[in-house]
Amino acid sequence: DAGTDVVNAKGGKGSATLSMAYAGAKFGNAVLCGLAGIETTECAYVIRGSDEELPYMASKVTFGRNGVKEAHGFGPMNAYEQGRLVECFVQLKDEIAAGVGYAQTQELAIEKRSGVVVAIPAKPSPLPVTRLAASTKKAGNFKVCVCGGAGGIGQPLCLLMAQNPHVSELCVFDLTIAMVPAEGVATDLSHLEKKSKVKGYALDKDELPRDKLGECLTGCHLVLVPAGLPRKPGMTRSDLLGVNAGIAKNIVEACAKFCPDAILGLIVNPVNSVVPAMCELYKKAGLDPRKICGVTSLDIVRANKFVHEATGAPVEGIDVPVVGGHAGVTILPLFSQVPAAKSFTKEQIVAMDKHVQDAGTDVVNAKGGKGSATLSMAYAGAKFGNAVLCGLAGEETTECTYIMRAAAEGAPLPYLASKVTFGKTGIVKAHGIEKLNEYEQGRFEECLTQLKDEIDAGLQYAQTTSLAR
Repeated sequence: DAGTDVVNAKGGKGSATLSMAYAGAKFGNAVLCGLAGIETTECAYVIRGSDEELPYMASKVTFGRNGVKEAHGFGPMNAYEQGRLVECFVQLKDEIAAGVGYAQTQELAIEKRSGVVVAIPAKPSPLPVTRLAASTKKAGNFKVCVCGGAGGIGQPLCLLMAQNPHVSELCVFDLTIAMVPAEGVATDLSHLEKKSKVKGYALDKDELPRDKLGECLTGCHLVLVPAGLPRKPGMTRSDLLGVNAGIAKNIVEACAKFCPDAILGLIVNPVNSVVPAMCELYKKAGLDPRKICGVTSLDIVRANKFVHEATGAPVEGIDVPVVGGHAGVTILPLFSQVPAAKSFTKEQIVAMDKHVQDAGTDVVNAKGGKGSATLSMAYAGAKFGNAVLCGLAGEETTECTYIMRAAAEGAPLPYLASKVTFGKTGIVKAHGIEKLNEYEQGRFEECLTQLKDEIDAGLQYAQTTSLAR
C-alpha cells in the first residue's frame, strides 16, 4: 500500500513521482553497468523460460553486455511467503493474459527484422550473493531542511539531499498553497533506501515561520531555501526584491531563532540583493553573517559543462571559477584559470562567457515560458549542500558561493562570489580572485559596477527592518 500512502499524503495532487524516479534511475544504472561489462543484479519483471510457472515474472535479474543475462529463482521462502506466492500467481496470470491478448491484436509499425531470435533467459539459478562495498570515508549525521521543498526546485532538491550520505534527517517545509503538500513530498522520499528520516511541515501563508517551525528547524545544520516568486512581466527588480526579500526574511528570522549556527543557502532571486539584505539583518541581530550564502553553483555547473562540450575534456576534471554575482553581467566565469580552456580564442571566450550568462534564459525559452531551470538548479543546490556537509564532517571542500567579504580580505565590494572553503564550523576561508587576463579584467570592472548597485539595494532594504526574535 506504499503507493497509496503517498497519493493520500499528497492529497490526491500527485503520486510517488520522486521515489519512482529514484527507482527508475537505480534500474537504469544496473542496466548500464551490465552493458559496460560490470554484471549487475537488480529485480525486474521480464519474460521467463518456457518451463516456468508463468511466462512473465519479477525476480532478481543479472544484466550483462547484451542485456538480461540471467533470471534468478526466488530462493527459499517461509510458509507465509509461499501462500502469498500462490495468491500472487492467481492475480498475475490474469493480468499477463490481458497483456498477451492485447498484443495479439497489434503489431509494431516498423519493418520486421529477420534472423532475430528472442532470447529466453536460462533456467532460474540460485540467488547471487550480494556484497556491499564499505565506505572509505566517515559520513556525517546532519539535519537538513529545504524551505520551499514542495516547489519546482524544492522537490528534486529534496530528492537529491535525501540520498546524500551525510544527511540523517531531512525536513521538507512549504506553504499549504504549494503545488503538492510538503507532507506528501516527505512521505514519497521516506521510501528511499537511504538512512535519512524525512518529515514534512506546512504553514498557511499568513502564519509566520518563527512562530511555527521550532520542531522543523531546531538542530538543523544546513537550511536550503529555494523560495520566492519569479519575476513577472512589468515587475521591476525593486518590486521583485520587495516581495522576495520579505519571503526570505521570514525564513531567515526563524533560522535565527531556532538554528542560529546553521549554514543557510539562499536560492532566492535577486540573489545579488537578497543575500546582502539577509546578512545585514543577521549582523544587526548579533549573529554571524557568514552563515548565509548565496547559492551560485549553477553558474559553475553550466560553465563546466559548456567547456566539456567545446573541448571534449573529461567534465570531472573541469572546475571553472565563477566570480562576481549571480545575474547577467555580474556572472564572470574565469576560463583563463582552466587548463582545458587554454586553447580558446578570444572570440570563443566572449561567446562562452555570454553563453553562461544567458543559460537561464535559454532554458526558459526552451520550456516555452512554462518553466525555468528547476532541475539544473536543484542539482546545483545539492552540489552546494554537499560541499557544506562535507566540510562539517571534517573534509574541507571548496565551492564558489556569494558571501559577505571581510575588510581584511581586500575584496573590491562587501559582497562577492568566489571560491570558498567549508570546514567543520562553516566557512573557513574565502579565496581571493587570482590573476585575470585583459578580457576578464574589463569584464570584472563591468561586473562590479552592476553588482554595487544591486548590493546597495539589499543594504537599503536591511535598513528598513530588523529580525523579530
